[in-house]
Amino acid sequence: MREFSVLLVDDEELALVGLEEGVDWGNVDVQKIYKSHSRDTAIRMLKTYAIDIIITDIEMPGGTGLELIHWVKENKPEVEAIFYTGHAEFAYVQEALRLGAVDYLLKPIEYPALEKIISEIEKKIYTREKEVDFKEFVDDLTEESQVEVVDQVKQLIAENISLGNLQREELANMVHLSPGYLSRIFKKETGMPLSDYIIQKRIAIAKQLLTKTNLPITTIAERIGLSYASYFTKLFKEKVNMTPQEFRQNAKSGKGNTE
Repeated sequence: MREFSVLLVDDEELALVGLEEGVDWGNVDVQKIYKSHSRDTAIRMLKTYAIDIIITDIEMPGGTGLELIHWVKENKPEVEAIFYTGHAEFAYVQEALRLGAVDYLLKPIEYPALEKIISEIEKKIYTREKEVDFKEFVDDLTEESQVEVVDQVKQLIAENISLGNLQREELANMVHLSPGYLSRIFKKETGMPLSDYIIQKRIAIAKQLLTKTNLPITTIAERIGLSYASYFTKLFKEKVNMTPQEFRQNAKSGKGNTE
């Protein structure tokens, strides 16, 4: 069984902490856990990271969990969704299931029940990917062809880094492979997941722009495919351990590592 990634969405920090600490993620093969406090931030994270499962509250200010699931259905149909709510209203349940949510839970969440749902979803994802892989097995690429595809994908990333929707699915379509198959050969050839490579390239270009230009942070974020400067700052700090502003200041003063 492969390892999975999960996005937790709730406007209440305590709820996110409860989910993060209450579930035995290792027991359900979850390697990466992402957290978001709003629909809009969740969408930006879905565009940036390879996420398998969303667990979202329904009622949030500034955009509901139902709206988030609707976006997922339209833009990331391979992502599975679970929602939870403090109100057992049938209309909520009916709409969420219509939009493709796999299951729902009522607050307070019983973590063993959630773990069971996550395990079932993972089996579904794993089976789906294996079926696609089997179809492609008969036309498996040679080692030389795999290298060529990976080089082509790297070039496509370099040429389209400013696109906010540049992700595994879009790149797979460009080279006429399934997302799962492309991910496998890309990691085999480069030693890193495709999503991590895209982020690495975005950060590298951002560093160059911060060092060599006086472009505003907002413009730099747009140049690397991130629409919101606040999200760019968060991602940059996560990867570089300093904000873009701090990095630029250090570069100008000759302090620290700007590689």
